Amino acid sequence: MAATESNPIIFYDLKAAPELPEAKAWSPSTWKTRLTLNYKRLPYKTIYVCLADVASTLQSLGLGPLEGRAGPFAFMLPVIIDPTPSGPKIIRDSAEIARYLDITYPDPERALFPRGSHALQAYFDRNLNASLLSPCVSLIIPLVPSILDERDKEYFVRTRTEIFGRPLSEIRPQGADLDKAWELFKAELDVVDAALQRNDPKHGGPGGDYVMGDKFSFADCVVVGLFIWINKVKPEADGNAWERIRGWHNGRWERLWKKSEEFMQVD
Repeated sequence: MAATESNPIIFYDLKAAPELPEAKAWSPSTWKTRLTLNYKRLPYKTIYVCLADVASTLQSLGLGPLEGRAGPFAFMLPVIIDPTPSGPKIIRDSAEIARYLDITYPDPERALFPRGSHALQAYFDRNLNASLLSPCVSLIIPLVPSILDERDKEYFVRTRTEIFGRPLSEIRPQGADLDKAWELFKAELDVVDAALQRNDPKHGGPGGDYVMGDKFSFADCVVVGLFIWINKVKPEADGNAWERIRGWHNGRWERLWKKSEEFMQVD
């Protein structure tokens, strides 16, 4: 093991507007890694990066664009630098970071990928992102500029307007369409809830509120990271989104949040 309190893992995260301390650490992608580091109790130091500076920051570390990505998605966080005995090692992508940390800092009691779960968790991560991020495009992404400083706000609005081909202000639905968008989001969570019900002991499961039942795993980082992001923005038309979600499915998501709060420390 290489990382220590005096020589910690360096974790690159996204900066929010300084006048909004409650919005600090807002990205669902980087939250997967923050939850991972906190759960494994590894020493780390966060370097907060402006969204507009992510590409230049990663290029300064010697990193190229992500394979198959273009535009603002060619360079993305999270990234960590682990001070290994053989020299600093750079890892990018939240799932790759979690797998790397499980291998490099093994702790059977705090494994993010318990034996036999790697393939299932990879499938869960991919499919949850595909199903839930789609409705979030219209519900949450147009609200992100509200938690950014002026420079990052301009960058985010400009790049996302280019991607969507229309102003962000036109992306978020209004009135009855807004209610339909929330219904779509809930319908996707209905599917996740139905699967997690199989953890109930009456179905032969282990019980518990985590994705794997009674054991926290990387899959929980995926779900909780998404909810934290949703909670960071405060839509005016329909109230705080997390307040809407937390009571769904007999309070399942609020229970998961509360059981994960001990891993939500922000430096």
